[in-house]
Amino acid sequence: MLELSYSSLKKYAYCALGLPFIVFAIGWMKWYWAIPAIAATIVCVFFGAFKRCKVTDKSAVNDGEIKRTKIKKWMFFLVIAIALIWVWQSGIGGFWAQSKDYPWRNAIFRDIVLRDWPVYYDVYDGALVYYIGFWLVPALFGKLALLMGANDVLAFQVASVAIFIWAAFLIIILFSLLITLFRANTVKKQLLIILGFVFFSGLDILGSIEPLGANFYHLEWWANNYQYSSFTTCMFWVFNQSIIPWITLACLLQEKRIRNYVFLGMMCLFSGPLPFIGLFLFCITLGMIKGVEAIKGRQIKDFIKDIVSPSNLSATMFVFVFIAAYLLSNAAISGGGALRLDQNATIIQSESAAGNAVMSGESLENLITYIKFIMFEFGFYVILVGRKYYKNPLFYVMLASLLVFPFIKIGGGADFPMRASIPALFYLYYLVMRFLMDEKHWMKQKGTVNRLLYIVLIVVFLLGCATPAVEFYRGCRQVVKSGLDNPMEDYLYTLGGDGPNVWRVESGYEYGNFVSVHPGEKVFFKYFAKDLQNK
Repeated sequence: MLELSYSSLKKYAYCALGLPFIVFAIGWMKWYWAIPAIAATIVCVFFGAFKRCKVTDKSAVNDGEIKRTKIKKWMFFLVIAIALIWVWQSGIGGFWAQSKDYPWRNAIFRDIVLRDWPVYYDVYDGALVYYIGFWLVPALFGKLALLMGANDVLAFQVASVAIFIWAAFLIIILFSLLITLFRANTVKKQLLIILGFVFFSGLDILGSIEPLGANFYHLEWWANNYQYSSFTTCMFWVFNQSIIPWITLACLLQEKRIRNYVFLGMMCLFSGPLPFIGLFLFCITLGMIKGVEAIKGRQIKDFIKDIVSPSNLSATMFVFVFIAAYLLSNAAISGGGALRLDQNATIIQSESAAGNAVMSGESLENLITYIKFIMFEFGFYVILVGRKYYKNPLFYVMLASLLVFPFIKIGGGADFPMRASIPALFYLYYLVMRFLMDEKHWMKQKGTVNRLLYIVLIVVFLLGCATPAVEFYRGCRQVVKSGLDNPMEDYLYTLGGDGPNVWRVESGYEYGNFVSVHPGEKVFFKYFAKDLQNK
């Protein structure tokens, strides 16, 4: 029998969250800026996860962080197996079919592995500026292979194995955190929350007119530009901006004090700016709740100490500044917009996407689609569990987020609602699973409304499972038709404009989401980054 507690797991979680930014500071920043950035991250990890984790710490005992959840050894190995299968099926590392978003992610990862840091593209005077946190740690192994004499192909293969292991490690941490979050101390509960996370989704199967048709066996584009992605969809399409935000959410919901909130937010920001927006709303609300509790309990002094904790101050002063400066160099934010390059790597379009947050149209047709969307994606869940959680302030943060986000549009796509909703959907999953565990006795109340509602909730959840199931099916079908070595998954090769396969489409490629144009003019590269002149 093994025992898990948040106080022990957060050591691994915080180290995993902080390590990518440390690698970034070493590889991207001038040494005299890198030192305070690294020191600040170490301070956050130490004070956040190690210094407090003593059994003698009364506050930790009182808030439940020391409380342990038992899990059988064979069950823990099963959790590891589920994590490995999920990562393998997602295509991370290239050991299974990859979605059509992978050409860009493979190109980013290859550039991080094979090019000098900071990654610079001299063909069009650009630099890689993206939420690259997820890739940095496994990229080190590819770099090491290069130093040992490996060619580019072998080095990228080594890095591909490393990214698979890294992703699996993070998912194992996530699943373990979920077990402690729910205090799931039985095999049934543990299986429910782990498999529930993999298969939790909205009712896309009811909304999709062509469930296995035009969208490459992908159900979630049935509501025009409205989309909320299931966790498996995020895993299979945008793992880089999902896995680390999930971990920060699983930690945030178990933090009993606000002393580590800024660190968790910054690590989320580095790997997922849009999920960070959703996370920020939960942080602010939780902070207000704890502030009110402190006032009522006459513990205002302790609350203020938590606000200005070493972790919060370090993350604000020496982490946020560098991450913000780096991300704000991105072309889509700083004026490059939908950057497109022709076959000669000449900029042929560059319209700004900054400030394009607009409300979408409110035509009758859009209104009907929106109503269907909110009902199928989260409405039924909210109605069924709301009677239990309607007094919880976080319930309304979740609900307001999911109601409003579909109307917010940044740039030309639906990225904002799809990714900013990740924290809200995580919390919805938490409420649904908690309800299923806490109210299971309703099933014994034959002939009652409670039993009927519980059964309906199970049916809604099972219908939602169709979306992840189709994602699994899509990968299997793709392997059967094209094998594991599918050129479609890696046709882009690089974002540098100098790869073997990059210029295959006459209209060019949009790079604005991934690069900075003329980086030497941007604050980060001008003041904080290593010299670009000799690249």
